[in-house]
Amino acid sequence: MAEGQINCDTDGKQQCQPCSKKGSIRAAAIFCTTCGEFQCEDCSNIHAIYAFMSDHKLVSVADGKTHVSSTECDDTTTYMCVKHNKQFEFYCQQDDTLLCSTCAITSHRKCENIVDIQSMDGQGRCDKLKNELVAAINSTNQVTELLDDADSRLSDDIRALSDKLKDMKARIIQIFDDFTDEILTHASVYSKSTKDDLAKKKVKCETQIQSMKKTVRTLDSIMSTGTPAEQFITERRMLDDVHNAVKDATSIHEELSRIDIHCLFEDQVKKFKSKLESEFNSESFNISYYLSNSSKLEFVRSIELKATSDNLEEPLYSGLSFLPDNRLVAVDNLNKKCLIYDVNLNVKNSYKLPYIPQCVAAVSDDEIVVTSSTNYTLDFLHVSKTNKLTVKRTCKMNAQYYSISMMNNDNFVVSTVDHIKPFRIVSISGDESEFNIKTPSKKYPLGTNYCTFICDREILVQTDREEDKIYIYNIEYGENVVAKGELVKSPCGVAVGPYDHVFVGSESTKCLVEITPGGRVLSSHQVDMWYPRYIAISKDNKLLAVSNAAIGAKKISLYKIV
Repeated sequence: MAEGQINCDTDGKQQCQPCSKKGSIRAAAIFCTTCGEFQCEDCSNIHAIYAFMSDHKLVSVADGKTHVSSTECDDTTTYMCVKHNKQFEFYCQQDDTLLCSTCAITSHRKCENIVDIQSMDGQGRCDKLKNELVAAINSTNQVTELLDDADSRLSDDIRALSDKLKDMKARIIQIFDDFTDEILTHASVYSKSTKDDLAKKKVKCETQIQSMKKTVRTLDSIMSTGTPAEQFITERRMLDDVHNAVKDATSIHEELSRIDIHCLFEDQVKKFKSKLESEFNSESFNISYYLSNSSKLEFVRSIELKATSDNLEEPLYSGLSFLPDNRLVAVDNLNKKCLIYDVNLNVKNSYKLPYIPQCVAAVSDDEIVVTSSTNYTLDFLHVSKTNKLTVKRTCKMNAQYYSISMMNNDNFVVSTVDHIKPFRIVSISGDESEFNIKTPSKKYPLGTNYCTFICDREILVQTDREEDKIYIYNIEYGENVVAKGELVKSPCGVAVGPYDHVFVGSESTKCLVEITPGGRVLSSHQVDMWYPRYIAISKDNKLLAVSNAAIGAKKISLYKIV
């Protein structure tokens, strides 16, 4: 939720903002003018714990709403003619100018296209300006995402460079020690200068975003509380500023949408090669990539899933999840089983379930949770080190859930079946609650709606198999973007991978689509199966498992992510 935004539940009660960020819905008891937040009683009690918060001013919820309303808008729009100190009443279409009654008589009496501003559509014009700004904000947000991605990748590459140097050190100790000192010193200097440059670019983007958001709040306020005349005046007064802001945002995006980072160690490598008679080449020590370039998948192994004496039906692995030690858990929808695989896709154990399982998620080192295709339940199973599976507890639900994944340490995000909300929050103890975001007004049949959660970014990702769309919701700000295109066809299972990139099974294209948290479709990865549908990625982001739903050609495949 955006800072300072008033957020109410269906009964009109103000919600606690810290609880909303955690996915819970609680009524606010106070408003802290220093924190700038509505808080419930439990959250507000923290003011009595920490000394540095003792001087915070706490007011009632009603006073808090007044405070937010009075501070959230940029009061740069004036409704008075500065020259004559009169209210604007007319608009000259010929000169594109707002007029008071004196202006109309003295300066524009010969103009033929003067209209009463009361008759103008101020709401529609302000809405158009807002839409332009929101589009520019989303575009600039993608740039900041690219800059964050570059910073993270640069750090990882510098760390990987150190590992390469250590491997060489074992073969050529003394020469390598000298070489290591030179390389790491150069890399450190380059890393610092590059990070400083990326940080400056990010600050520029964030400043632009804040400015545009401020203007959006002004437009929201005048559209909700202003008269049509005031709305029209606002549109005319802010038109040029908005267009300039959009132009600046577009310019920033074009300037920063692709940045090449190259760190070469040519001088150091030449010196090293002269001592080692060209045993090593400089390419081993180059850092070179484009921002947000996609991952690579290296095929490891596949196994076919066929009917056997133990499996009366051809298996359908409708849910996959990695335990922290990289054992793979799969649920067989047609044979009512839960299976444990090792990292070589060897079956270590299987467990017969009394119901049709649908999806599975690893909860901890030794616990998994399973959703059902027929029951309104969640089953929690214990997984021992020796791969023994036992049911720990069953939670009854108020809706039928399909996909499930961890949202944080205490909650899951689940997709629903034929429910008014496409996804919900379920706590580990079984409590159900809703996200405070606007979603498509439709109910999803079984198998058409998958979701996952990017924990570090508070982003929820939902796939719509019927409409070939991937919805990406920013929970904190209540905003969303939609990823679609030629690569996104019948999107199904979804999982979070390296750099918070999302991998989605695209059934109709026989590939996995890789998408950034901001909604940019990076690439597609061809896989060795028809109709890839279900995906899991290991906790260390190094392994990816995928299964499919092709009758007579079902399999499960394992890939390394590099």
